[in-house]
Amino acid sequence: MFDIETLGLDAFQHQVVLIGMKIEGKIRQWKLWEEENELGMVFKCLETLKTIPLYETIVGYNNLKFDVPFIATRLTIHGKWTSDLWELLYQDRKWIDLYQFLGNDFRRLSSWLEKLEIKRTHKDITGRHIPMLYARKEYEKIMQHNTDDLETSEKLYLRLLDEFPGILRL
Repeated sequence: MFDIETLGLDAFQHQVVLIGMKIEGKIRQWKLWEEENELGMVFKCLETLKTIPLYETIVGYNNLKFDVPFIATRLTIHGKWTSDLWELLYQDRKWIDLYQFLGNDFRRLSSWLEKLEIKRTHKDITGRHIPMLYARKEYEKIMQHNTDDLETSEKLYLRLLDEFPGILRL
């Protein structure tokens, strides 16, 4: 599972403040407030991504239309985008984007969770709250939201896998 939290929707203006991944049942989070800068945080996450075997598939919600391009744009802005990173994030990596699988119809993750009766632990925190929470240094809430996104995306994936095993089997 893979998910990022940002200070807005425009990668040219807003930073990534947290990157979360669920690997082998454990959540790992890279946090801007624990790093010297955004690049340091992103590169630490990418080093972990390199350790994931290429046959493993990374699942997320809107990861190929938002999360991965956002990171790529941020790296480009910092002058750090390379062909090696292209290969790491796009060419050599298998992704399942649940947003695309479910039709690219601009529904938020919360819409699908509600429809399938998948409960969030922290439903009062949304992505829209991240800039305010970051400004207030309420970092624990940002981490909770990211964990919630990772966990509920996984539950959504497993539910869809039951319905479409031949299509979504990793």
